[in-house]
Amino acid sequence: MTGKSGKKKEGAAAAEEANVTPASHATILEAINSLRTDLQSTKTEICQTIDTRIAEMASTIRGELSVFQTEIQADILTLQTSSAQQGSTIAELEQSATHSSDAIVKLQSELKRLCAEVDRLTDKCADLEGRSRRQNIRIVGLTEGAERGTDIGTFVSGVLKDALSLEDHPLVDRAHRVLRKRTSAPDPPPRALIARLHYYRDVTRVLKRAAETRELSFNGQSIRIFPDFTPDVAKRRAAFNRAKELLRDQPGVRYGMLYPAKLRVTFNGTETVYTDATKACEFAELHFGNKTTEDLPVDHDNPDGGAD
Repeated sequence: MTGKSGKKKEGAAAAEEANVTPASHATILEAINSLRTDLQSTKTEICQTIDTRIAEMASTIRGELSVFQTEIQADILTLQTSSAQQGSTIAELEQSATHSSDAIVKLQSELKRLCAEVDRLTDKCADLEGRSRRQNIRIVGLTEGAERGTDIGTFVSGVLKDALSLEDHPLVDRAHRVLRKRTSAPDPPPRALIARLHYYRDVTRVLKRAAETRELSFNGQSIRIFPDFTPDVAKRRAAFNRAKELLRDQPGVRYGMLYPAKLRVTFNGTETVYTDATKACEFAELHFGNKTTEDLPVDHDNPDGGAD
């Protein structure tokens, strides 16, 4: 049965082919040609649309690029102008810096010279001030007003003769109390009295006698007599006080202050001069540092210490 049915189908197909007429073929070809024409038209339209869009986009991009290029060129021109101005400014600054550096070098050299000159003049002024005080002595402890009712020069001359047991009255050119600020203390200490002696030999005699006499008094008042140093010299000499306290009354030790502020120490036959108070203290501490501050005698009468 299968064979019979297959034969029937083949026969039907052959009959259909036999039924197709030339007119039908023409219609089909016409439809195909029409379709081809439509497709070609559609393709052309699509291509034209794409070309149009591409042209529009290209025109838009060109416009934007042109604007962007214009802006970039303007910015570049601005940057170039600014860079040129900054280059000119930097050149001016470099030139100014060079001139300033040269000026600074000259000023530093001049400053160094002036500092050396100021130091020289300062030392000279200090030396002149110290020399102007060579014949001055400072008396501490005299009651305020004790000199009233008499010439102050005559009063000081009498104080020196009586307190130091001098053979004659030293000649005093002038004397005065030191100036100081007013104080609210109920019983302030008396101001020191500065006296200028006429003869320098009297100054050396008075200071030597004051150094040799442990306790000085006048009318029952304890007094002290010192050289009249400038404040700077007095401060520098005071820095040696600790060393002098340790050296005082030590066996085999002789010491004394040299002007303006030098400590001369003779220990076991060897003499050393100290200009640095720290080194002098180190020496004294090394050899005589077993003394405490409470054990040290107070040097009221001779600020320059030992017997030299």
